[in-house]
Amino acid sequence: MRPALRAFLCAATLSPFADVTGQSVPKAVPIDEDRPVPKAVPVDPNDARTMQPPAAPAPTKGPDDDLFDYASLAYDRSEWAMAAKSFGQYLQSYPSGKHVPIAMFRIGECYMKQNQIKVAETYYEEVVNRYPNSEGAPSAAYRLGAVRFNAKQYDEAARMFALCETKTTLPQVRLAAGFNKARAYQMLGDMKRQITALNAVVAVKTDNPYREAALLSLGTLQLADDKKAEALPLFQELIASSKDNATVSEASVKAAVLLAEAGKPEEAVALFEKVLKITETSPSNRGIALVGVVQALFTKGDYDGVISNYNANSTILPEGDTRPKMLLMVGNAFRMKKSYARAVETYLMVEQGAPGSDAAFEAGYWKLYCFYLLDDKDLAEFATGYIAKYKEERVDSEFLNLARLIRADHHFNKQRYVEAASSFSDVQLEKLPAKLQPGTLFNKAWALAEAQRPQDAIAAFSLFLAQNPGHELTAKALARRGLAYREMKDLPNAMADFKNVAQNHPNSEAAELAYLQMGLIASEQRDHKATIAAFETLVKKFATSPAAGQAWFGIGRANYSLQQWEPAVKALQRAIDVDRKTYLDQASQMIIQAQYVQQNAEELAKSIDEYRRANASGNIPPNVLTWLGLTLFNKKAYPRATQYLSLASTPTAPENTDPRVWNYLGMAFLETKDYESSVKATDNFLKVTADGAPKARALVTKGRALLGLGKHDEAEAVVQEGLAFAKDGKPQALLLILQGDILFALGDKLTGENQAAAATEKYAGAAGKYMVPAQFFDDEEVTPEALDKAAQALEKSGQADKAGEFRKLLKQKYPGYQAL
Repeated sequence: MRPALRAFLCAATLSPFADVTGQSVPKAVPIDEDRPVPKAVPVDPNDARTMQPPAAPAPTKGPDDDLFDYASLAYDRSEWAMAAKSFGQYLQSYPSGKHVPIAMFRIGECYMKQNQIKVAETYYEEVVNRYPNSEGAPSAAYRLGAVRFNAKQYDEAARMFALCETKTTLPQVRLAAGFNKARAYQMLGDMKRQITALNAVVAVKTDNPYREAALLSLGTLQLADDKKAEALPLFQELIASSKDNATVSEASVKAAVLLAEAGKPEEAVALFEKVLKITETSPSNRGIALVGVVQALFTKGDYDGVISNYNANSTILPEGDTRPKMLLMVGNAFRMKKSYARAVETYLMVEQGAPGSDAAFEAGYWKLYCFYLLDDKDLAEFATGYIAKYKEERVDSEFLNLARLIRADHHFNKQRYVEAASSFSDVQLEKLPAKLQPGTLFNKAWALAEAQRPQDAIAAFSLFLAQNPGHELTAKALARRGLAYREMKDLPNAMADFKNVAQNHPNSEAAELAYLQMGLIASEQRDHKATIAAFETLVKKFATSPAAGQAWFGIGRANYSLQQWEPAVKALQRAIDVDRKTYLDQASQMIIQAQYVQQNAEELAKSIDEYRRANASGNIPPNVLTWLGLTLFNKKAYPRATQYLSLASTPTAPENTDPRVWNYLGMAFLETKDYESSVKATDNFLKVTADGAPKARALVTKGRALLGLGKHDEAEAVVQEGLAFAKDGKPQALLLILQGDILFALGDKLTGENQAAAATEKYAGAAGKYMVPAQFFDDEEVTPEALDKAAQALEKSGQADKAGEFRKLLKQKYPGYQAL
């Protein structure tokens, strides 16, 4: 229980007894009823046995007795004026009579009944001062005590009540005097003598109408004096014994407060709930009980209980400062139950009901916090408004500083790093709760880094690392500071941070970034071995890392630079496998170059094919394609040669293609019997080739392609073009063989047309063309072909004997020749 609630309760219950207890004690004498101060509580004036002095002795025959009896008769009939006059005559006639003290007292009573207080007071004083030991003195002293009390003469009131208490022989009067003496001491602020007086009243346990009121007053005094151990049993006794519901309610409220403070929330709540059920409970006590229930339940974490009690008793909320404090607890209960919207509604009630109060200020913060948890889009604006409202009057408040933090975190979580960095700068880190300081400083540093303020970020991260050694965010702070150093081009410090992470935090999330950055920095510095080491560690420890493709590519590129072709190719292929979108082109190009450098035609062809399947428009260096096409041509893999040589060509701009490509492409197409393509390719070669052996050979290729197409005349024209400048040597021999092949083909055609004579003539002509290179040219490739074809032509032309001679010569000179 907060001390504030107990103070409220004590202040609310130290009011005069008759107003507080509701107990049926004797009522005050109606003296000056308009006075604002409480009236003293006398014994019942209607009960002559309790207030009047003892009856006069039995009448005598003396004249003084007759006069006294006459006055008493008027007194008994409430004929106050007549009685006062008669008692006055008695005093004048018999100033030393035996009835003088009683007569004086009764004259005072008569004037009191007529509301002539001052006059009555003089008679009471006469009795007390002149006849202090008379039987009427205690009653006169009591009346004087009441008059003095109502006149705010509390010292005199206490003295008179004490005199009555001492002198009276009537137990009820003694109790009334003692009780009112305690009240006078209360008004004097003399707690010590008040407690003594109340203890005397409380000590009488039977036939004591003042005991419950005294117990309640005494307990309240002990409560106000923070003597909880003495106060609680008094309230508990009242709860157990009193039959008056109002008294039970009052005692229960106070006992509940003490039990809550003693750490007994269950007992406290039970009493508070009892108070709420008592019909006679005053509005103020209902409010206190509700606050007590709410506070006790909140203290033990029963937030559902807080909310249900509030909902059930929302019409009896306490007034004054306690109301917003209680609503603040209810709002906090909604917040703890994650009912943030309801919490916001309750906090608004506090702000609107108690503007400018501490509770409203606190409620404003918690409302802002709920908006933060609700991820309200206008949170930054709300926070700015809250800060602006209180920044002057509550400049050093923790809540104001936390509001700045909420605004900064909101921007940070929305990745608005420029605004976050600015907002974090407004937060006084040293005034935050200790547990929030490291995370706030880290986020501030991060925001500065993301806001492109690397120098400020470095300073903030350095402060974080210095102030929080061994913190769980150390690795991330080092890694992010390393990135900031990189932005500042300070590679040595950047590398130092990354190495720190790798060595001292090898299994952290930041280690992944550290290894990546170490590899990248080493790559920038052309330290290929360090690059490979860093990236290989990365892919080994973090195989599924988003940076795995980048690391594999870095490994491949570093090995490529070191001309370590095999590991380079493997790593580059892994880069493609892991991140095809990013590294297909770059890695494939390097793989192709590595295979080319190794002159590995089969692997090179495989790599090119894979790349082409993945990217049909991918660029492959023409020199690589040319080499591969020529290599395959030399291996007589003509179909494959045409594939790669065609890729190396530029049909739409033939002049941009290496002439060798056109030449060999023409020959390769010829071997695959794609004669049209062969003619086209060879024509492109011939366009850029001067007369000479290469051109003659190309003309042979073109002629053979035309022959394959059945274009004999065009083929013959090509032969004639070649023979015009090829006058000897192998080019001439090849042209002549081609010319023979043309004639031989015409002979076959004529044979098919049943023109035997014409066909024989063509075969004879063909034999003549073959005989020149067969007889006058010696070449391992050309001569045996010419001999073989001459023999065939001679046979076709009917010259079998001569054909036999040529075959004999072919067998002798070229025994291993295999006819085409």
